[in-house]
Formats: sequence, structure tokens, C-alpha cells
Amino acid sequence: MMLRLLVHSLNNLHLKNVGLPISQAAGRTLTARDVDAKPVADPFLQHVRTTFILRRKNKVPLVKARQNPSKRRLKNRHFIYELVEDTNIKKKEPVKVILTTSIDGLGSKGQTVEVSQHKARNELLLPGLAVYASPENLKKYSNFVQEHKEDQPSSEYSRQTARSLSLRVISVSMNMSNPWQIEPWHIRVAFRKAGIIVPEEALTLPSQPITGPDLSLENKEFLVRVKINDKEEALVRCRIHHYATDVRERLPWVREFWKHPGEPIFPEEASVLNDLFINYKARFSTNK
Repeated sequence: MMLRLLVHSLNNLHLKNVGLPISQAAGRTLTARDVDAKPVADPFLQHVRTTFILRRKNKVPLVKARQNPSKRRLKNRHFIYELVEDTNIKKKEPVKVILTTSIDGLGSKGQTVEVSQHKARNELLLPGLAVYASPENLKKYSNFVQEHKEDQPSSEYSRQTARSLSLRVISVSMNMSNPWQIEPWHIRVAFRKAGIIVPEEALTLPSQPITGPDLSLENKEFLVRVKINDKEEALVRCRIHHYATDVRERLPWVREFWKHPGEPIFPEEASVLNDLFINYKARFSTNK
């Protein structure tokens, strides 16, 4: 593409002095009066900023004193070059920016981060989510973190973690024969079976106890609050499933139960559970 653009551009250069031999034109530097540049006709050929660093493969001899430089012509071997560096494929240095708003997975408001030049320009600077970390901006935003301390997330992934947990449905397997009452350690084990490690002190269960075995609670949901870094909070749907050690007594397993809405155990949690299910469906349909 670059070679095609170069050839196309040279084809649009015309010497005004028609009587000038090509050998003479090649032996001296052409001025603006000798060249008539025409605009590129093809709209798809656009100039790009590229830099190639070259060096001569054969050393050019020096001109002796009191010798006319024009009589010392360069040979063809003097126009053989070696590529030293192609700036197009050179790894570009990251850019330091100051975040003016908290961005999940990147940093908090007022934090200085390093990102690629492309991401800094298109995703942060142009939308107004960050500014360059110049000495002036570093001084201007030096107290930015302290002034917005209440709005700062506890970590760069805390809000993203809270949203991810709110889309999950945790299956709480309870015994079908022995009496039980759901306690925080039951929920901790249920989270661990789903691949999520949550300490018991970060879990808040409903104020009303849930006891069983009670088949009327089968496949019904209740809310559990998960505290993240003692600051952010996530509401997670938990669904009860009765389990029996005897295979003949086990209830039929609902395949992909998290894709279907469940009835609430407590009517006051119905609206919140419904909103969480709607958010899950919206996210699931978007990814699908």
C-alpha cells in the first residue's frame, strides 16, 4: 500500500521545464519552480505519518578540497540502503493519565494510571474520563482523591465484583431428612461450591429464619447481602434445593435453573428478586 501510494504520488509530479534533460534533473535538487504537484485523484489514497530510518550500505567518499562537488557523481551502490528501524512496528510507550471518574478494572477517581496510547485517546481522553498527567494537572488534581474519598470504590474491581455477584443464582442444597435452619456457614459453602470464596462475616441473611426440611420451599429464592471490602454491597439470589442421600428419594433436577424465575420465600423481597432476574436476562440476551 505504501509503495502504491509513493508511485501514485510520483506520477503526479510534472516538470514545468520540458526542455530539461532527465539526467540533469536527476543530478541536482529540484526546486518548487521545476515541479508542478497535482492533488491525488484517488480519494482512498490518504497520506499517513510513517518514518523509516535508513543508512547507506556503502560509504560515500568525501570530496577533496578545491574539487567541484557536482563533478563527483554518486554510483548506484551508494543508493543501496539498509533498514535500521521501522517506527510503525515499534512498541509505543504507555501514556500516564489522571482519572476524573472511577473506572472498573482500571482505577479510582484521581488515580494516575498508565494505559496504551490508543486506549488513552479513544476511551479516556476523548470521552472526558481522564486528563494527561502533566505537571500542571498533577498539581491541580493532587487533592482530588481526598475531596472525593466517599465516592471512591474500595478497589478497582469492587464495583465490577458487586455487579457480577448480583447476576448469580446460588444453589443452597439442604438435607431432605434431617431438620435444619439456614445459617451463614450454609451460604458460605454454597458460594464455595459455585467457585466463590466469601467469609461468613461478609454475609447477611434475612431477618426471618428459614427452616426445613420443607418441600414447599423447593426452588424458591431469598436474598443474601454480600459485603465487599466493608464498603460495597451486593444482593445475591439464593435458591433452596432439597437433597437426599438415597438416589430413589431425590427430587428431579431442574436443568439450568438460574435461567428461570423463582418464587420468593418472603413477599417483601419479590420486587428486588424480579429486578435482579431482569438484569440477568438483559445481560444474558446481550451476550448471546
